[in-house]
Amino acid sequence: MIKIKTPKYYINEYDILQDSGKYILKFANNVLIVGGKTSLSATKGALLESLKSEKIKYHVEYFHGYCSFENIDKFAEIAKQLKVNGIIGVGGGTVMDIVKAVGEKINIPVITVPTIAATCASWSALSVIYDDDGKHKDFYILKNSPIIVLADTRIILEAPKRYLNAGIGDTIVKWYEYIPYLSKNYNDITLNIGLQISKLALNILEDYIENLNTPDIKELRYKDVIDSIFMLAGLVGSISSEKSRVAIGHTIHNSLTHIKDTRETLHGEKVIFGLLVQFILEKRNKEEVKKIINYLKLLNLPITLGQLGIKENVDSKISSIVNGVKFDSEKIDGLNFKIDKDSIREAIIKVDELGRASLENV
Repeated sequence: MIKIKTPKYYINEYDILQDSGKYILKFANNVLIVGGKTSLSATKGALLESLKSEKIKYHVEYFHGYCSFENIDKFAEIAKQLKVNGIIGVGGGTVMDIVKAVGEKINIPVITVPTIAATCASWSALSVIYDDDGKHKDFYILKNSPIIVLADTRIILEAPKRYLNAGIGDTIVKWYEYIPYLSKNYNDITLNIGLQISKLALNILEDYIENLNTPDIKELRYKDVIDSIFMLAGLVGSISSEKSRVAIGHTIHNSLTHIKDTRETLHGEKVIFGLLVQFILEKRNKEEVKKIINYLKLLNLPITLGQLGIKENVDSKISSIVNGVKFDSEKIDGLNFKIDKDSIREAIIKVDELGRASLENV
């Protein structure tokens, strides 16, 4: 069985929040808004005024922390006590994941208002679960995507570029994570659809990176980049079948979250380092590795362990990363290359060496 989970409305426009109320009113007239102080400060003028104009009742709750089962339960209880019939998440991936899980838990519509383009969380039918220290714990597979995604292009582009760059890194990874499965699954339609969509995203983002220093990067290009991160990457994750696969870059990321030194790095920053590890595992040629490293340097994305924050007791932390990587043997059988703990260790060391050499040659 093939499942495709998508929002009913996905809108990426400048100042869309000024009209947000008319879209939200189609599904809810009494909402709980959850977000961080910075995100709510950036959006609440336009968002709240639009809600008021449509006579939508709202209650605002500030959030800081991680998407944990405890926080999901906390906000679900708040939503039930307020008797709201919709929930709005304003911010980055953590808030998106919480409100999506809350919406599913108490069966109310979810509206996402991303203020940064660092992941596809505003679209995906998935919540990534962490503990209170930021260590990856689990995945909460949801029945549906949010019902509306309202991406205000202006607000997203006003955010620090680090977030957009991390989102580009997270999206670039998608095609590379799944292409190794094609040789053994050539007729798998879900794999082929995902590869075509992620290839389109990859092409858009490579063009953006290669023209990054062009004086007049047009607004349309920025919109395409944001669409690639939210919509195209979201679509790739929305198409599922009974077959499951290992996403190596993301699996390396999950293990890295257990290393305290990496706590200040973003999701996409850890994921893209994981992709470099995959490149070494695949034995990709030197030119391909050099090309992706050069892209990452242009985006100020990490290519060394030091840039991830790992600067002391490096050998023992590499061992911890390797031991934290969990691969289902059945899933990795579909890959066109072999991986085990020894090869992962060697690949991490090799990536760090190549990254440091590249930085020294600047």
